[in-house]
Amino acid sequence: MSRYVVRRLLQAVVVMLGVSIVVFALVHLVPGDPIRTAMGTRFDQQTYELLRARHGFDEPLYVQYFTWLASAVTGDLGVSFRSGRPVTTVLLGRLPATLSLAFAAIVVALLIALPLGIVSAVRQGRASDYIATALSQVGISIPDFWMAIMFILLFSLTLGWLPATGYAPLSEDPLTWLRHVTMPAVTLGVVSGSVITRFVRSSMLEAMSQDYTQTARAKGLAERVVVRRHVIKNALIPVVTVTGLQLAFLLGGVIVVEFIFAWPGLGQLLLIAVQSRDYTVLQGAVLLFALIFLIINLVVDLLYAWLDPRIKYG
Repeated sequence: MSRYVVRRLLQAVVVMLGVSIVVFALVHLVPGDPIRTAMGTRFDQQTYELLRARHGFDEPLYVQYFTWLASAVTGDLGVSFRSGRPVTTVLLGRLPATLSLAFAAIVVALLIALPLGIVSAVRQGRASDYIATALSQVGISIPDFWMAIMFILLFSLTLGWLPATGYAPLSEDPLTWLRHVTMPAVTLGVVSGSVITRFVRSSMLEAMSQDYTQTARAKGLAERVVVRRHVIKNALIPVVTVTGLQLAFLLGGVIVVEFIFAWPGLGQLLLIAVQSRDYTVLQGAVLLFALIFLIINLVVDLLYAWLDPRIKYG
């Protein structure tokens, strides 16, 4: 197991290096001058040239890349052109909001997907199966921005139950955080839960057709015991994969939903960085997203061995 983890970590270093090259090249292809944009109406040619030299923009592109990479390895991702603050500080300031929203959304998704998927598989071909399948299809088909607007109209403007926008840190005021996170988490959770429901159903059906399930039934075990002891755990492996991918997607920043609910997460930060041509924030954010994705993939792979002892890592 330890050899496998070391090998995966070495692969992650190579992937991160490749991501850094691609993102650095693509970001510098974005039209616009970040220094000129940051100066706005206070433009002065002499100051402009000094700022370009300070940020290394007067150097060749490959020199800029290696200078940035050497700093990034030590955790220094540069300074934001827009705010003048260190990029690492800016990202870490936004990360708690994104983490809390992503994990709340994935909890909502699993609360939707596991019951619907299990009931749909156990009662295959019955009315409950068709209802669960239809609900998951509706959840996948409805655009998240439309659902977010409908939630605001109903629960905030009409009923007045929940705030339409805003954010409160979970560590400071859990109740206020819960009131603010409910609508964006349900919006994202419905979409992710609908996707996961399909995988739960198909995994359950496959596990229910295996020999060990048939043997358990032949021993006279009740169907609910067979499902609980033999089917659900074996059906969880592909479900863990898709849940991990959905969580990585949510942690990568859901721009539209964060923008609608004024949620100060990484998605909203990324949108602002693109609009203001804030190269350093863009590069740092994409690197952070890649790192999150790699970590979640590693965790998912390690969970396989826990769920199925037959899986061995060399």
